[in-house]
Amino acid sequence: MSTYYLTHKELEQAARLYREEYPALADASLLIADHACANELMIPYTNDLSTWIHMGEQVDWLYNPSKDPEFIWGINRHWHMLDLGKAYLLTKDEKYVLSYIQHFRGWCTQNPPPGLPYEEAVYFQLPGPWRLLETGLRVQSWISAYAYMQTSELLDAAFVSELHAALEQHAEYLTRYLGGTEINHAIMHMQGLSMIAEFLDRNERAPYWRQLAMERLELCQHHQIGPEGVQSELTTHYHDASIEMFGTPYLLGKLAGYPFPETYGTQLRRMASFSLAMIRPDHRSTAIGDSDWVSNGRERVAFLGAILEDDDLIAQGAVSSEFLWLFGAEKYKRYAELQQNMQVEAGSQAFPQTGYYMLRDTNQYLFFDAAPMGGAHGHADALNLEWYYKRQLIFADPGRYTYEEGEWRHYFKSTSAHNTVLVDGLDQTPYVSTQQWGQPLAECQTHRRVSTEDYDFIDASHNGYMRLEQPLLHRRWLLMGKSVPLLLIIDWLEGEGRHEVEQRFQLHPDAAVSGTVNEELYPAVKIDYPANALRMQIFWAACGQDSQPEHPQIDLIPSWVSEIYGSKQESMSLAAKLVTGESSGIAAVVLPQDLKLPADGKEWRLERLDLNRTEQTVTLALICGSHRLDVGVNGEQVHWNMRDL
Repeated sequence: MSTYYLTHKELEQAARLYREEYPALADASLLIADHACANELMIPYTNDLSTWIHMGEQVDWLYNPSKDPEFIWGINRHWHMLDLGKAYLLTKDEKYVLSYIQHFRGWCTQNPPPGLPYEEAVYFQLPGPWRLLETGLRVQSWISAYAYMQTSELLDAAFVSELHAALEQHAEYLTRYLGGTEINHAIMHMQGLSMIAEFLDRNERAPYWRQLAMERLELCQHHQIGPEGVQSELTTHYHDASIEMFGTPYLLGKLAGYPFPETYGTQLRRMASFSLAMIRPDHRSTAIGDSDWVSNGRERVAFLGAILEDDDLIAQGAVSSEFLWLFGAEKYKRYAELQQNMQVEAGSQAFPQTGYYMLRDTNQYLFFDAAPMGGAHGHADALNLEWYYKRQLIFADPGRYTYEEGEWRHYFKSTSAHNTVLVDGLDQTPYVSTQQWGQPLAECQTHRRVSTEDYDFIDASHNGYMRLEQPLLHRRWLLMGKSVPLLLIIDWLEGEGRHEVEQRFQLHPDAAVSGTVNEELYPAVKIDYPANALRMQIFWAACGQDSQPEHPQIDLIPSWVSEIYGSKQESMSLAAKLVTGESSGIAAVVLPQDLKLPADGKEWRLERLDLNRTEQTVTLALICGSHRLDVGVNGEQVHWNMRDL
């Protein structure tokens, strides 16, 4: 091996700092490694993350005790070998090396390369140990684990010869079955091939493997990363994962003396800009589509800063334990120092070609989705929003929970689980299966965007319900007050016939709802967040085709959110329900109150909230002490008028 990210001495230094900086993770690595020595595995991205699965006296790499195909795929990525390597660095206990050797040899014996037809081999949904994605990931686990353990005498010449032969076999498999460069799997295929090329740099085929991997990674970037730096599946998880998949070959190529073109690095910078824009004040990222709540885009930003040698990006990001294994202890400490005093103060940002908008002020972060579906990993969430106020996530994206086909997969992808409008109980785009949407796909259009010192405003629509026998167009006006804290959401339903319409808001599990009040004037609800001393009051108004006021029925509906794949937590959703005759409108105004501030009469109170369907106008009036705010919105402009009484 001519090039790895770190020398073995640097890896030993990284392990010592790993123990000091991340004792819980170090203990977890030892736990995983000890269970692996007993042939017991727990597989990430499966629905059971609490049970160790015994895989047999000799590990059966085809065993699947669940209905989730991710289990088969997961065990054949051999991620546990990374923990075997870390455990060896931490303890120098040869039992971890012995398990690595046994699992490697057992796998090779059980799973010779299959002679598959091309179409079958490249079909990314077929299970099995030689799915191309697992092939690309597995070799990285093998090589990294070897690098961690390479001083062990158990890794003798005979084993090294076997490892080289298996890696050459994998490289030839990856070059024989290429597949398309339009899906993220292709990045992992070539990420693995590029690592083999550097590990087996003296192999006569290494220059070909390297060249092919670099060219195809450039094609993947061309096909999958848009001009605004957003990954084509339009999900947080796959965008951030793509950063790692594109970035590690870039880093390894630079270390090996085979750098990628400058344009490749430029696109990585664009990807970092999007990741930064998605980061909420709590340092987590909005979980668009098939994504988890626990994602931290700052780690990806810092990673890109490190490989691009950009201290500004590093400072805006966050180091993680993975930095130790890629960049070493000395650089880790320097990066952490750069981040200590960095305050990231991003303003409102827009990615109009994609359809994503991030509205910000000193107290708020609001994400608004007017983007396309994005593919199989997208959700039926057109015109969805997520709102974070001061110290609390208020309206949340549900997350993803599972890829296993069934009611839970459908639920987390459904329109009803998101902060948008549900019509007749139907998804905006027809759901077919876990990885397939029906036709037609809902399409979004942004009509207006206005940003001032006092407010941010967006006007967008989607045509998902135009497929109905009596079609409806959903148009949403969204106004986030900045000089006066408020959130105004107006949903217009333009079309024909009788429909049951629900304006949905997915609440955070921390929310304590005092109860709905279906008052004569304005239906209302009060929501407290005791842990963060915040209170939200929401008022609704509605109108039908004749512009006469109507009263939506406000209900609390049991719902679910998922912080990480395989786990779910019960929560509640608010639903403002209206039975419409042809066109209608529903408006909700949210007034936040910080209970940590003194009660000095400065709370804003609702005086008026009116909709006129015929003229398509909204009038809002708020009063606070001697101040009055009048807001008027119509199809052309927004009026914001603050005055003294």
